[in-house]
Amino acid sequence: MGRPKSYERTEVLDRAMRLFWARGYEGTHLSDLVEATGLNRFSLYNEFGGKEGLYRAALEHYVAGLGELLAILDREPLGLANVRAFHRAQLVDEFQDGCFAIHTIREKNVVPTSAWGTVRDFTAGTRERLLRNLRAAAANGELPPDRDPETLASLLAAFDMGLLSLRSLGTTPEVALRLIQEVERLLE
Repeated sequence: MGRPKSYERTEVLDRAMRLFWARGYEGTHLSDLVEATGLNRFSLYNEFGGKEGLYRAALEHYVAGLGELLAILDREPLGLANVRAFHRAQLVDEFQDGCFAIHTIREKNVVPTSAWGTVRDFTAGTRERLLRNLRAAAANGELPPDRDPETLASLLAAFDMGLLSLRSLGTTPEVALRLIQEVERLLE
């Protein structure tokens, strides 16, 4: 019978996530992860399969934690109010360092393939939620008839990624709000 775990998995994932988020995949070394998580190398490999597995698990943990943010786009009735609320929800301090998923996109050539799939699915799911709201807005007359929901969904998804990247560069919530307001004029 093995020894019981002496660590909380969620706490380990939080610590690893913050480290990967700050330093990137390539800039984070196994010794850094051992120190940050409090796990020894054996436990880290046993539980996560090493650095690659821990990165993937930390990213999945992060994406799961965005459920409340994404739920804004699932509120009934669907429409532009959800899109606006979703953008404004990104102005909170939680995103002052950008988005861990967006950082992963920037490291596409070095992150584990399984992590790339997680972030690709997350961004596609976000775009799909935006699209559902834009289609509803078009159907109920909120969106001008000359606006294409498909194109706007892609544009807004790209904008969200850029906005969160700008936040990591120090763009203030006030400046980000002005950018959001300019983009939302496309929906009028």
